[in-house]
Amino acid sequence: MATMTSRERVLAAINHQEPDRVPVALGGGPYGIVDDLYFKLLDLFGLGAPVPPFRQGHNISYLDDRIFERLGIDTRYVWPGASPSSPRLQTDDPDTFLDGYGQTWRRAVPYFYAEAGMLTDAAAVDDIDRLVTWPDTTLPEWTAGVRERAQHLRQTTDCFIVARMVTSHGVFQTACDLRGTAAFMMDMVFNEPFARHLISRIADTLDGLLRGYLAALGDAVDMIELPGDDYASNDNLLISPDMFRDFIKPVLARLIATIRAHNPAVKIMLHSDGMVAKLLPEFIDLGIDVLHPLEPVAVLDQAAIKADYGDRIAFLGGIDISHAMPGSREDVIAEARRRIGLLAPGGGYILAPANHLQADVPPENVIALFEAAREFGSYPIGAKK
Repeated sequence: MATMTSRERVLAAINHQEPDRVPVALGGGPYGIVDDLYFKLLDLFGLGAPVPPFRQGHNISYLDDRIFERLGIDTRYVWPGASPSSPRLQTDDPDTFLDGYGQTWRRAVPYFYAEAGMLTDAAAVDDIDRLVTWPDTTLPEWTAGVRERAQHLRQTTDCFIVARMVTSHGVFQTACDLRGTAAFMMDMVFNEPFARHLISRIADTLDGLLRGYLAALGDAVDMIELPGDDYASNDNLLISPDMFRDFIKPVLARLIATIRAHNPAVKIMLHSDGMVAKLLPEFIDLGIDVLHPLEPVAVLDQAAIKADYGDRIAFLGGIDISHAMPGSREDVIAEARRRIGLLAPGGGYILAPANHLQADVPPENVIALFEAAREFGSYPIGAKK
């Protein structure tokens, strides 16, 4: 088979065709490189100073095209100018900040986590609009630099261009951040007016941010990431499929309709960790093109999911970051071969980490992962001995 460009390779895979080789991705909203590992890769490649960080107040702060070029990554990224899920106001404590909603976050090395939800003690629906600072989604700061970056990539590369998510968390996780997870899940059962109003206000914010982002992106990107939302633990769903259909699916449908109205051809990716197998039919019904990460948790049967759904939705991710990537070079190569064998036949697979590559991953193992993808990912799969 003739060698494809990176863009052709990824598009073929998402369209359930077999490209020349399995495409590879790194740098998206839920599959990037933590800063400590990024600096180690800089040193290993001898690239000198880091690029300017694309955002502040996070532990995944750098998107360096030089690293992606050295690793042979098929994707490149555009990012929002700002996000309400990022630090907006520093407190007197250097390890805490307020986000764009007014919610307090605290550092737990290396990440930040939401402290007690600002709506934890709210009793009435009116408290939602009284206590939460709902961002003005028309402000130009949200899209600063977006058009320029997107046009630069389209004009200077043949890569598959991805627009990173407008916020790190989708409607479900944002509601859990603001209300507290246990309280919000109880609301969906016993206090529906509160849950539905909170969901509606979050949905308005996400949709407003998305509309501005899409206008700035134009038609220069190939895929856009929906805000990430985790509906499952490692062994089961956190909410039932019926509850997902009732509360969450309409918001996803609204965001997807906004995207399709702007650009019917753009691909749409959703990130949702854990054992999400029961929601695959819902994701497909929504028209989601790509699911990340198809996390390799013990109870998730990747082979069965590929057999049942692999002709209707593509998978990005799959690579175990908890055991294989911090292990030996042989562990990494075996992991790449295993996921390629399970998920790549017939197309529909983009190899990538199942979450951000952490500081415990040796930089040499990052190189080994993508070298193995090139060595063993040529189609037809299994021809390489």
